[in-house]
Amino acid sequence: MSDDKTTIRDVRTRLGQVAPRKQRRTGHDLIGQVVLERYLVEAELGSGAMGTVYRGRHVKLARAVAIKVLHPELVDDRTMLARFRREAAAAARLRHPNVSGVLDVGESAGHQVMVMDLVEGVPLSELMTAPLARGRVLHLLREILRGLDHAHAAGLVHRDLKPDNIIVELDAHGAEVPRIVDFGIAALRGDDVVTGGKLTETGALIGTPLYMAPEQARGERVDHRADLFALGIMMFEMVTAALPFDGSALEVVIANMNEDLPAIAARAPGVAVDPVVERFLRRLAARDPARRFASAHDALEILQLLEDDPADAALRLGQIDVARALAVVWLPAYNPPR
Repeated sequence: MSDDKTTIRDVRTRLGQVAPRKQRRTGHDLIGQVVLERYLVEAELGSGAMGTVYRGRHVKLARAVAIKVLHPELVDDRTMLARFRREAAAAARLRHPNVSGVLDVGESAGHQVMVMDLVEGVPLSELMTAPLARGRVLHLLREILRGLDHAHAAGLVHRDLKPDNIIVELDAHGAEVPRIVDFGIAALRGDDVVTGGKLTETGALIGTPLYMAPEQARGERVDHRADLFALGIMMFEMVTAALPFDGSALEVVIANMNEDLPAIAARAPGVAVDPVVERFLRRLAARDPARRFASAHDALEILQLLEDDPADAALRLGQIDVARALAVVWLPAYNPPR
């Protein structure tokens, strides 16, 4: 980059706005109340930059749901309020086994409310305390990519993909089913609001620094490939049980912007990884969006090749098979005419 000091200062300013330290206005306690005339708020599940999430239940259908309530100070921002409603309506179109969909949205007693599928499982972060086996990594990746492919096809970019936003459930057969949750800060592809990663007119960044794509940290326009970068960092963590870079949030963001991923052998010396799998990982998390997979669908195709035809997958990922290359270019010996 032409001016690292300026870039670092700019990123430091932006990171300072990712998670404001000021005390939030909490509003009155919603637990025990019915919102949108049909959802009983039962217990708080957690709170983030955008809002507080509660466990709830449809009062007539007895269906368990997650209820997200926008923080009161964000309700005062007209742009945010319009986006919250519009993007919730877009997310409501999502219907996929690997995505938590939006069921309802509206205003209740002055609160902006989004009702979502309740996903009951464990966050991916809890599974990554030790390196995961190759087959398990590829299975989880395949399912997450399928969810991203569906969301991207619907025009939504998550922009805050991270292990805590991947909840892993078990199906009836005991197989792991990762589901992408919290499309609360998703952006519509092609929307000008994506430019600069802005949350409001203040220019605050949206996203989690450790998994943030370089272009998002620089305040540039982001698209669906930012989600692929985040998934690449998560894959590195699945394989090694470590992030690519150590340091503070600021230091990690700067490293992601300026350095390619370290070799797994250097970062985790005791971990043996298939070189083709590592090449796949590097394609996902390339610093330059143009060097990443063009789409989640393209990544899925290569992932399938990793199992069906590893040699072809290696070639398509840029690993040269010397023997095959020589077989193609080798010319027969020249025998001059007599």
